[in-house]
Amino acid sequence: MKYKEFKESLKFRKYNNWKIIVRFIEFKFKNLFINILVNLNIYKYNSKKIIDLGSFKDNSYINFFLYSLKDEFIFAYQNDKNVIKLFRRIGFFNFFKYTFPNSKLKDKSIIKINMDSSKVNEDELLIDTKYFQHFYNKQDNLNKKNLVMPYFMYPRIYNSFYKKINIINKPNFNLRIFFSGSIVEEGYGSFYWKNDPEKFPNRVKTINKILKEFKSEIFFINSTNDLKSSKFYKKKIIFCLHDKVIKKTSYKLNFKENFNLLSQSCFNLNCPGVVMPLCHHLIEGIKVGSIPITNCEKLLIPNLNEEISLQYSNINELIQKFYEAMNMKDDQIVFMREKVQEYYKVNLSPEAFKKNFKKIISEKKNKIICCDDHRSVEGMI
Repeated sequence: MKYKEFKESLKFRKYNNWKIIVRFIEFKFKNLFINILVNLNIYKYNSKKIIDLGSFKDNSYINFFLYSLKDEFIFAYQNDKNVIKLFRRIGFFNFFKYTFPNSKLKDKSIIKINMDSSKVNEDELLIDTKYFQHFYNKQDNLNKKNLVMPYFMYPRIYNSFYKKINIINKPNFNLRIFFSGSIVEEGYGSFYWKNDPEKFPNRVKTINKILKEFKSEIFFINSTNDLKSSKFYKKKIIFCLHDKVIKKTSYKLNFKENFNLLSQSCFNLNCPGVVMPLCHHLIEGIKVGSIPITNCEKLLIPNLNEEISLQYSNINELIQKFYEAMNMKDDQIVFMREKVQEYYKVNLSPEAFKKNFKKIISEKKNKIICCDDHRSVEGMI
């Protein structure tokens, strides 16, 4: 990455020029060190089948893809300048345990992956990242024709934390609605989904509307100490908001604390991300059984139904769904949570994807449709 590109990547952080230069030097030194480590990675002989990733494109789905398949497959990569991005994505442990350079390949019976949607080769399995174009194409029957990779949680969760996620069977019925996330105006306030702007208002507008309507009902988490507050469980709505651009590792709640609250909460508010309606929070909540309050019901396969979600089509309907969530009977919540967890297990879990992946390989199909975050929104914003 050149300096100009690096500087552009930090545009929301509002660093002065000297701080950007220092960060760029740090970035270059880290890459130099990673490059040394990468060259120490060698072929690992085992009986697993081989998936050749080719030249990595810094795809955000790689963490879920690797986690889902690592028990039965090992991954080869092209040892070019992009391998540093793969190392950064999946981390030290996963890189050395589950990958090796494809220059060491001896067995030709491999599964070749094509991560470039603009190039199609019949001998390769294409991961097509034009996700939203398929959803808005009425002629495209996603359920029958193609395998759709499930949308995923925040990618780094799969590196080491996924198995540590604790699921609480019975929620705290007083903690009705939980939301944790950034509300930085420069990023989340500029979102605009031209296909249906009324259905998908940006996150800042959404949160502001909720604050105006329910502020007296909301407990705001500003640090982990607030989790011990006597006022914590006296409010039905818990918000943990970040109004500055910070690293995920610097959030007010760590992964464990965030998932514990998600698992305890009856409902989980889903808001758009910076460039698209889908957000990792939606999948994280569904994983632990927190019932989604969402406008993205038709952007997952299979679609979310009203048995497992509260759905809204505009910001005024969202307010109505908040009242519905706060007044819902406990036994109805328990029923819906069980259905949410079942939906995740059958459709969105790594185990479900591995089963379907092996099926399309046996049937010799050559395409997977996948949401690759900002790379999948071309023509939509």
